[in-house]
Amino acid sequence: MEKFLDKLIAISAKFAQNSVLNIIQGAFMMAMPITMLGGFAALFNGIGIDAYQAFITSTGIKGILSVIYQWTIGMFGVYVSFLVALQYARVYKCSKSDMAVALTALVSFLIVTPYTIPEEPLAASSLPTTWLGSSGMFTGIIIAFIVGTVFRICDKYHIVIKLPEQVPPMVSAQFSSLIPGAISMILFGIINAIFQGTEIGCFHQLIYTIVSTPLKAAGSNIFGYWFMMIFLYALWFCGIHGGMTVGPVIMMLFMELQVENLTAYQAGQALPHMFIGDQLSYGTGSLPMIVAALIFCRSESNKSISRLSFLPALFGVDEPAYFGMPMILNPMFFVPWVILSPTIAIFGSHLLKMLHLLSYSNGVQGGANLPFFVSNLMTYGTSGLIWGCVQFVLLVLCYVPFVKAYDKQMLAKEESGK
Repeated sequence: MEKFLDKLIAISAKFAQNSVLNIIQGAFMMAMPITMLGGFAALFNGIGIDAYQAFITSTGIKGILSVIYQWTIGMFGVYVSFLVALQYARVYKCSKSDMAVALTALVSFLIVTPYTIPEEPLAASSLPTTWLGSSGMFTGIIIAFIVGTVFRICDKYHIVIKLPEQVPPMVSAQFSSLIPGAISMILFGIINAIFQGTEIGCFHQLIYTIVSTPLKAAGSNIFGYWFMMIFLYALWFCGIHGGMTVGPVIMMLFMELQVENLTAYQAGQALPHMFIGDQLSYGTGSLPMIVAALIFCRSESNKSISRLSFLPALFGVDEPAYFGMPMILNPMFFVPWVILSPTIAIFGSHLLKMLHLLSYSNGVQGGANLPFFVSNLMTYGTSGLIWGCVQFVLLVLCYVPFVKAYDKQMLAKEESGK
């Protein structure tokens, strides 16, 4: 067990120290308020009750929700290009103005985005939204890293405009960004011109084809997702934040599939993807164990910890149970926590979908800190609420023998006075 833990910790440390993943994760975390608000707008816009739809349509609420969705989730690629570049600048300190790096990436993203120029002089140009949302996400990430690298190189070799020391730092910082900003914009202007003359059409289409499509195929593989979730909880078992380590990879693989389902849902269309890296929620890790402990534990320490941990765990805060029971580095909980719970949740959800007993996930995000039955209702509807409760009972039963065995050990220690 010790050798296994040492290897697991070494692997996870490499993931945790990976600056690329840290930058992407930081950017996605910064975008969370936008994605949550857009997700809730889509959720309320897509509720499939005729009377409700008639009401929000007649009152104009549906139009308001649609606009909110379009300028949040529908512009996700734009926001990603800005935020990833901002995080890059902050991590590498590659410019006196991290905002200049972010704005340059944003402009570069728009430069490679095709737009329609009208034939009539007074008519307005149009910028199609095709590549501004999730379809442009990978392009935004790549552009942000390229722009950040340009700024980093220019800063390293002092390819910047230097002003006298008497000039205020805020002004000097902006002038120092002119050369790397110009290089970046000219570079992507040339790239855009090159692709306009090809069958591909634009830089976005190239990235979508050679990067997004393979990742999308990988994301559609339930076994790959299962392995990642096992790895995530194995890291937690070692006391390492699995979500922070594996989370960026999962977000990159499944974000586009989730957004496509969310877009279809809010438009009242059939959901296109059965699997989008999702499962019925059972809380965020410790809740089934806590419920089993509340029912079956007799030792005073276990009863006290489970009582104190229940309410936080119900709302997605697992640390009291992880460190208090403890679950972390406790071999007694490795099998139900790391192996059984994600396996039952992932493959159980998938099987129910195949049997048409569970609806597809609508892709709504933001329910991680809500009680599991609420988040299941949000993302899967009534079938998710029912099956989620059934699944939770099964997971509690899986924990029962392990909880009893651990409680027996703790009870013996308490009786012996140790």
